[in-house]
Amino acid sequence: MAEDENTPQHAADTTPYTPVFDERVRTAVYVATLLASVIGLGFMCFGSPDIGGFISTAAGIIAAGFGTAYNPVRLGSK
Repeated sequence: MAEDENTPQHAADTTPYTPVFDERVRTAVYVATLLASVIGLGFMCFGSPDIGGFISTAAGIIAAGFGTAYNPVRLGSK
C-alpha cells in the first residue's frame, strides 16, 4: 500500500505536476473568460445568438486551454 492512504498505489512514485502558466495568469484568464461567457450569454438572449454562441464557445476553449496546458518537460523533478 502507498505511504499515504489517500494516495493510490499507482500514483505514489510519480513526480508532481508543475503547471505551464503561473497561478496569477490562470486566475486572470479564468476571470476574463467568465466575463466573456456572461457577455456571450447576453448576446444569445438579447442580441445575435450566433455571435453570443461564438463568444461563449471561444471563452470556454481559452479557459480550458489555460487550465489543462500540460508540458511533460515542466515536471517537478527535471
